[in-house]
Amino acid sequence: MMLRVLTLGGTRKETRPMRNRLLAAAGAAALAAAVAASPASALAARTLTTAPTPAVPTFVNGLSQAVFSTNAADWYSGEVWVQAPFDSDNDGKLDRIHADFTAPGEVRTTGLKVPVIFEDSPYYAGTANDYFNWGVDHELGSPPATRPATPLWTPRNTSPTISTIYESTWVPRGFAVVHAESPGTGHSDGCPTSGGTNETLAAKAVIDWLNGRAPAYTTQTGDTAVTADWTTGKVGMMGTSYNGTIPEAVATTGVEGLEAIVPISAISDWYDYYRANGMVRAPHSSSNPTGNNNAFQGEDLDVLADVVYSRLDETGPRTICRPEIDYLEAHIDRATGNRSGFWQERNYMKDVDNVHAAALIAHGNNDFNVMTKNAAQFLAALKKRDVPHMFYFHQGGHGGAPPDVLINYWFTRYLYGVQNGVESLPRSWVVREAASCPPRQSTATGDQSNTATLTVADTSPFRIGFVLTVPQTNADGTISNTTRMITDIPDSTHLVLVSAVATAAGQKVANGTVVNLVCGNANPTPYAEWPDPASSDVELHPTPGAPARGGLTLTPQGQKGVTETLTDDASIAALTSANTASSNVRLVYQTPALQQAVRISGTPTVSLEMAFSKSKANLTAALVSYPPTGNGTILTRGWIDPANRTTDHADNPVRPGRMYKIDFDLQPKDTVVPAGNRLALMVVSSDRDFTVRPAAGTQLTLDLRNSSLTIPVVGGSSKLRGAIG
Repeated sequence: MMLRVLTLGGTRKETRPMRNRLLAAAGAAALAAAVAASPASALAARTLTTAPTPAVPTFVNGLSQAVFSTNAADWYSGEVWVQAPFDSDNDGKLDRIHADFTAPGEVRTTGLKVPVIFEDSPYYAGTANDYFNWGVDHELGSPPATRPATPLWTPRNTSPTISTIYESTWVPRGFAVVHAESPGTGHSDGCPTSGGTNETLAAKAVIDWLNGRAPAYTTQTGDTAVTADWTTGKVGMMGTSYNGTIPEAVATTGVEGLEAIVPISAISDWYDYYRANGMVRAPHSSSNPTGNNNAFQGEDLDVLADVVYSRLDETGPRTICRPEIDYLEAHIDRATGNRSGFWQERNYMKDVDNVHAAALIAHGNNDFNVMTKNAAQFLAALKKRDVPHMFYFHQGGHGGAPPDVLINYWFTRYLYGVQNGVESLPRSWVVREAASCPPRQSTATGDQSNTATLTVADTSPFRIGFVLTVPQTNADGTISNTTRMITDIPDSTHLVLVSAVATAAGQKVANGTVVNLVCGNANPTPYAEWPDPASSDVELHPTPGAPARGGLTLTPQGQKGVTETLTDDASIAALTSANTASSNVRLVYQTPALQQAVRISGTPTVSLEMAFSKSKANLTAALVSYPPTGNGTILTRGWIDPANRTTDHADNPVRPGRMYKIDFDLQPKDTVVPAGNRLALMVVSSDRDFTVRPAAGTQLTLDLRNSSLTIPVVGGSSKLRGAIG
């Protein structure tokens, strides 16, 4: 097979043999079909005969190439106000949504039509610096009646340019970029609703405009219409956090034209952002919460709407959207934490059957802001429905996009229709911890200097777009590491790098030098699917040990009726409790030291037989990893209101002193617990950084014989049994 460089204006051949590459460029027949189906490409081909060769969309190894101008002065840009099908500010007029666009200049000079990368956000005009969360230091079921409104603040002007976050990457590759401001923010009409229907329909209206189904105007109040005659109508949405949530919401409408989404740290159900199994639960502002400093404690839907409310047409006291924010405040129900129709409006999972857009989902294992459950449940639903999907799961916290090469494959395949083989790639890409990084390496063949093409013994461990670490031997004999992105793998022994290595005088990559892919966000480890298909649930059982630490075994050890008790104290952080040798605030049960590393991939759960001294209580479970020396780390945690042990939708009252079986989930996780560590279940009541914090003193009693922890272990029970002996 020969390497092909594809363009929508024609095909030019290069003569390097190609073997063992991640994705080959599409064959000539596939290209011909794509060209025939593309009016834009036909027009581009015609212009080639009458003018110097213009830039046309070009693909190498299945990736869009930056062949268009990188000079913003050459691009075609503008702003519009798209008419939405609702009036969320109740002024008697349909809301208009402010959007900007930028495309390669060829959409005007040659008539080229291009697909769109679209980000919708409530944040472009900024957010309030001073605002008030709900108080959380109160008895359960008795929240404050009100909270102060956000003071007046000055938003950023977003006209004519809303954002430039993606232009420099995607416009040179032959895509247009569109940004839109959510209702009630910047120059958009309407009101923010923190995930409400109007925010979904506003972004959908922009896609409808791009496809000629909705009107747009040159000004916020004028009647001069403008069409998007420069696009193919194929749209990919991308963004992080709230900006990643909106793509999932819009995808559940099934809107025609939305072909792909890349949601990063996205919310799939707003109830799972501000609640957990009937409990009022805060997101955390830190990626790895370790202390009592959570700035998001007490935040809720109404607070967020207040913070992003940035309409630039209100220069005095903001009153237009005050009724909407008051409505949110009246319906969030911080007293019971129950799921309701109000919350169900913001549950995109209920409409997931409508999703057809191919989804490249990204999330952080240690994201305790948008909990990992949001990604895992959306992914599971797409898998069940055979929607094209891929999951990038890194070890950081909130945010963190997939490597550019994966996004490029995704948008090239689903927006340009290039048959680049992305469907055959692994569906899961997990960033492995340094200590458990699988070897992906080869050795240099012969001494090599000042070269961008490395000769190695075997290129099969490597992938285009990943970052290679190359040790260079200096003239004085010392070794220095450098890194280069791999841009091509033409055959089984050559790696083409983005730039030359060993360029200094006397420097070389010595014969036999080991070059490798170091585990990190740029070099995730591929797996067939997520959770890993090789994982299965393993049940562990606690044995007595309070107030120190008890045991955790594969077989039930405790006698019937053996109980242990903890006393709630919300002033003590969970991590502090976990690392206190003896404490009556928590119960801890741990395995023996692992004799070999154990990988967890999936969603841990607990089944606890509990009694409570009061009718209202918090209940928290955490999975902890204790090293041989030093403090342990909370790997993941989960929460429940015991009154919601049967349903999120209604309370089932708790009778003090009576035992109840309470089953609930912890946040999904993919991590390798190293040999020598101990895995532990910790049970506490209030979780200071996440839950409402009642007065200390509530007692919780655990029946050990009827309680268990279930963890998804790669290799299952035989693997864990071998690890704990």
